[in-house]
Amino acid sequence: MAACTPKVRVLRGSGTTPPPKKEVPSEDKDKKEEVDTDTKEVDVNNIALLLPFELDKANPHAPSTEDIKRSALALDFYQGFKLGLDALAEKGTNFKVNVLDTRDDPAENTRIAKLEQVQDAALVVGPVYPKEIQVFGFNASLEDALQISPLAASMPSEFNLPNLVTITAPITAHVQALAARIAQQYQSADVVILYQTQDAASRQFLSPLKAEVGRLKKDIKVVEVTDEESLESSVHISGKNLVVLATTNKYQISPILAHLRKLHDELSYQIQLFGHPNWAKLEFDETDGLAIFRTCITTSYYVDKGRVEVRRFDEQYRREFGIPATEFAYKGYDAAYYFGGLLAKYGAAYKEHITQEEYRGLHNAFKFEHNPNWGYVNNAVFMLQYRSGDFQPL
Repeated sequence: MAACTPKVRVLRGSGTTPPPKKEVPSEDKDKKEEVDTDTKEVDVNNIALLLPFELDKANPHAPSTEDIKRSALALDFYQGFKLGLDALAEKGTNFKVNVLDTRDDPAENTRIAKLEQVQDAALVVGPVYPKEIQVFGFNASLEDALQISPLAASMPSEFNLPNLVTITAPITAHVQALAARIAQQYQSADVVILYQTQDAASRQFLSPLKAEVGRLKKDIKVVEVTDEESLESSVHISGKNLVVLATTNKYQISPILAHLRKLHDELSYQIQLFGHPNWAKLEFDETDGLAIFRTCITTSYYVDKGRVEVRRFDEQYRREFGIPATEFAYKGYDAAYYFGGLLAKYGAAYKEHITQEEYRGLHNAFKFEHNPNWGYVNNAVFMLQYRSGDFQPL
């Protein structure tokens, strides 16, 4: 996997080295000083980029559609990452990137972790899957470089790697943001209703939410319901009913939404609905009533197609690669531009500034907190509200 720009060198995973600089002829002494100035290179920032291309499974002579699909996530992220470094290179910063195929294989990650390209890197981006992150982090034992987890939404405490940087805000960040929103809206006549279902998403979200809401506002009234009967006995006619529904199962969501519409339309209850972050990936229509309930969710990413920066990136990405940018291309760009920018600005001391440097990117926002046991965690989340047929920034 190789690509080149005038200032960003992306090298093969085997560790290809750049060609040696040409020597200035001794007889050209009058121009030697000028040539030295023109060809002098700034310190190269070494980056190891670990992605699951799974090229070992592909036909090298005639890749199939299945081969391309298997590598799509890695390729999209890589291409976005490259454009992020290109943008920094235009400002005068050189990077050398070693791209390594993790193959979505723990054994391969064990091998890669000991490679010179990894051990000499100032920054390691990847792997992306949880099982790879754990195996690689344990075997690499990075001392100076940070290991960036660019996509996994797993709790950082699962890995217990002090040098890990988790870009995707974990569920705890969503819980804290939503609890703050509920506490801000709550008034004395209101009630917070947690609609419990039996799926894992609901259990993992609602229990910590209840604790966080109580911590923020001790006199808040919180009730838990499990069916239509308990819901009807808990709603208040005199105040707002702040209902939190955290299941991600559309077959469970639809009948609950229908019952909430009945309470709203026929019995005039005031209902404000809050959903799970993954609702952004589900299909809803007007009959579901999300707009009526002013439904809000948290999310760790949002792409505003109207922003000048996003439009510029979309045009550049299509021009260079011939296809529209995907979610993973945006993520790759943001990771490259933010962490590459830290390297360019602070050099080897970039780790000391992560918690101070906030960032609003094309796709993500970064606001990191440090924990000595599991590293740096991004706590930046957006609040979206459903209107005009889609979730949009509040």
